[in-house]
Amino acid sequence: MNKTQRQISQVTTACVQDNQILALSVNTQDIDRCTKIIRQYGLLTPPVVGSFSDGTQLLLSGECEFLALRELGAKSVEAITVQIEEENEGKKLSLLLSSLKKSPNALSEGIMISQIFKTGKYTQSQLGDLLGKSVSWINKRISLATRLRPSVQELVTQRQLCPHSAQEISRLPEEVQHDFSVKVIKEGIPKSSVESLVAAFNAKSCPDEIRKQIVENPRETMQRLADVRSAKAVPAKLKYRSFTPSVDIKENFVELRRYLGVFSKYIYGTTIEEMNTKLIKELREELAVLIKMIDQTIPFSSGKNTEEAVIYGN
Repeated sequence: MNKTQRQISQVTTACVQDNQILALSVNTQDIDRCTKIIRQYGLLTPPVVGSFSDGTQLLLSGECEFLALRELGAKSVEAITVQIEEENEGKKLSLLLSSLKKSPNALSEGIMISQIFKTGKYTQSQLGDLLGKSVSWINKRISLATRLRPSVQELVTQRQLCPHSAQEISRLPEEVQHDFSVKVIKEGIPKSSVESLVAAFNAKSCPDEIRKQIVENPRETMQRLADVRSAKAVPAKLKYRSFTPSVDIKENFVELRRYLGVFSKYIYGTTIEEMNTKLIKELREELAVLIKMIDQTIPFSSGKNTEEAVIYGN
């Protein structure tokens, strides 16, 4: 790299090839913000363009600025041009420049690391030394790149899918990644919700039916999960407080109604797979006995008794 020639020169934007990997780090909002800055202050950070011996030019850094300039209709731009002897050297430089930003997108970084590693010229330890990272960090980046299905990477490249959402989606089984990604795009699911849905899908206790719903109807499932989380947020004093009968029978009924209300919220939205069928059956029988005792103690209208009999099977 010490012998690499570099200079600031005017390059024609239409002649510079897009760097599809770097594009994974940029979304529409990033480009819009960059466009506003350029309009107000001009180009503050020139892009870096690699020039190959055959005349080909490839963007190595500054993808957001370069794409913003194209949006503004710029025919040419001042860029730092670097003479590159071979493609792998360009990838290496692009990776180094990304790492210097301190906050590159993990997905695009992982793809670049993976591509350089595949050349066989560097070990994971050498790549770690090059970037000032541990071997474990290198492994995680490579794993991220290899787990994500190519068709999903393409959705990110086309700026249809948020890069951060793609990172979360890479944790899903490969066979469901594309379908889930398409649904996320169509239904406008935000990154935070994608993270929650992926976590729910990967939970060991998640039933297969729920996993299927997460992939096919993410927004509906997201709402259902939110309802369940809200319903299960039972105050600690109600969850662990034992029932102590009061001398006043009225207070006992009020307390019992309070517990039944909390229990009703708790089981709202719960699937049959999550319930203990034997316990639920026993509880139903005990409630039926309690209702029969109340009917024998306090007279109700025949219409109401008939309705309750239908509900409790008596």
